[in-house]
Amino acid sequence: MRGTELTHSTQDLWRRTTQQDAQSVHSVSSTDLSLEGLDIQESMLRALACSMKKKRFLRQLKASTGRGVSSWVSWRQQKYKAWRELQENIWNCARIFWLWKPSLDEIGGNFGPGIQSYFTFLRFLLFINFLAVLLATGFIVLPVLIAHDASTFPKSLRAEAVCRNYNHSRSSRSAWQHFQDVFTGEGFLEHSYLFYGGYNMKWDNNSLYNVHLAYLLSILGYFLACFIWIFRQITASFVQWKMQRWDFKQNASAKIFTEWDFCIQSPEAAALKQKNIYNGLKMDLAEQNRHMQNQQRTRKQLAQLYLLRLLINGVILLLMVAAFYIIYLVTTFPQHYHQQDAASLGVLVQYLPPVAISGVNLFMPFLLHALAQLENYSPSDEVNLTIVRCVLLRLSCLGMFLFFLGHRILCWGSSSAVQCQPCGYNKLYQCWENRIGQEMYKMTIFNFLTTLASSFLISPLRRLLVRYSSSAVARWLGKEEFLVPHNVLDIVTIQTVIWTGIFFCPLLPLVGCASIFLAFYIKKYTLFRNCQPSTRLFRASRSKFLFQIMLLLGLFLACTPLSFAISRASPSHACGLFANYAVPWHAVSTAVSVLPASVQLILDYATSSVFCFSLLMLLSLILTVIIAQAQENRRVIERLKKQRELYVKEKWHLVKKLAQAFVELL
Repeated sequence: MRGTELTHSTQDLWRRTTQQDAQSVHSVSSTDLSLEGLDIQESMLRALACSMKKKRFLRQLKASTGRGVSSWVSWRQQKYKAWRELQENIWNCARIFWLWKPSLDEIGGNFGPGIQSYFTFLRFLLFINFLAVLLATGFIVLPVLIAHDASTFPKSLRAEAVCRNYNHSRSSRSAWQHFQDVFTGEGFLEHSYLFYGGYNMKWDNNSLYNVHLAYLLSILGYFLACFIWIFRQITASFVQWKMQRWDFKQNASAKIFTEWDFCIQSPEAAALKQKNIYNGLKMDLAEQNRHMQNQQRTRKQLAQLYLLRLLINGVILLLMVAAFYIIYLVTTFPQHYHQQDAASLGVLVQYLPPVAISGVNLFMPFLLHALAQLENYSPSDEVNLTIVRCVLLRLSCLGMFLFFLGHRILCWGSSSAVQCQPCGYNKLYQCWENRIGQEMYKMTIFNFLTTLASSFLISPLRRLLVRYSSSAVARWLGKEEFLVPHNVLDIVTIQTVIWTGIFFCPLLPLVGCASIFLAFYIKKYTLFRNCQPSTRLFRASRSKFLFQIMLLLGLFLACTPLSFAISRASPSHACGLFANYAVPWHAVSTAVSVLPASVQLILDYATSSVFCFSLLMLLSLILTVIIAQAQENRRVIERLKKQRELYVKEKWHLVKKLAQAFVELL
């Protein structure tokens, strides 16, 4: 009886609710649609707090009235619809020009988000280099092309004749020598706009456009833009990395029931989405299993693990010391030859430092990766630790190479030598900026050649050996896996080289754009043709954060020789835009001296210590406010998490009470 009464009461409640809904619908229609000159817009209808059934009824009622609306309302509706269509068309066009989007989705679906992050990083570096090409072309190359007089070359009047004996003649060279010039940067490339020596313009006070100032400010502005862009990427990656902590883990059931995209229609996209969800669940289960194993370790196991990691770090330190010594020997080897002997040595000897540095950087990451696997870290921590170790090695090798190159050309530490006294630099290098630019150019070209050789020679041979051979060596090698740390360090190193040489070779980013664009398709071909999906997946968000940190370190390393070349080094007296300046930075002070007195006063105040101290205090205050806000947000998040737990407990308590009441009713 009590169950029957409950059923009747439920039916009565449903009947009354239905009647109230119908009355509310009629009331809404009578009040809103009966007004003269007014009409329910689609945006208002969507925002209306009622059920879908009511909204459908209102649409039908609006269509059945057949009354015309005012011209003002009709014009507004047409304008809103046209604006929405324009936005959708612009977005569709932007998606067409969004580079490599289908390829990135395909890579992420087949090999996981970790490997996809590497190719996304390639696209990011391509945009950075393209920005440098735009700045160099717009502010340097085009003005020089418009105002350049090819028959005149500015010679410094403050230097001796021995410092101004730079041969600008383009003597006849054979076809083989022209082919070698492509790889060495000499010959026709040495006097082109690719290098610093190709920009030769006299100082003219009547000129409205100061190319000397634009040369410096465009490079400095580009470095500032790169810093802001990279720092913004670091901030976004850091937020994602914080959200991937163990406290914010999402349940597997929630991922299964919420991650599917119901807009997918093609079978290929559905297969990629399935693989993506599968890889995500695989990473979650692996991390959960590792987290449980770490909690169950005893003190003895922890002591053994820490001792093993200490021994491995000692071995890695010895390997790095040996690599530094090899770089030192090979870098000092070409110093025994003069510049006149460079042509007789050939291309191979000129490429000896890049070959040695690339050889160390090629084999050391494999050893570091193999040793890192013995330390029993998680896949993400293993990748990040390998990246940190390898980047220290590579940046140290590059820094050592730059130091010895500066010691040989700019006479660092030996300014009293005979060949350094007349000019302030080694007189054997009459245009020393071109010489440093050629070294950076050769390292960029050799890195691309290494990518070609690795993708089309080494990887296919390994794949054929594993497929058609059953030897112990083939079984030990196995099919190649795409090592993200090794590939990321390659592009970070070469990007650092491009940044270092941008003052000496303004169009070097153009070479970098071409190499990165081709490297994307080469690496993609190698990935699908010769590599297998990694058995140990890792989080892409955690690695992206470290990728950007390593790139920022490379930017700081490139700023060191650039700041010295601009503010301290004596420019070449026989070539370049700054031949008549003691240091290139004097071009800025010369340009400021012609400005009005009020502008000079403002600039002097902006560069004074008082303004810098005030700016530092303001930034400190802003940073304090941001940190306080972040701490308060963290406390609010913790309170919301506890409140969510209480809500869950309360709901379970209500469910138990309802179950007991239902049992009593039956």
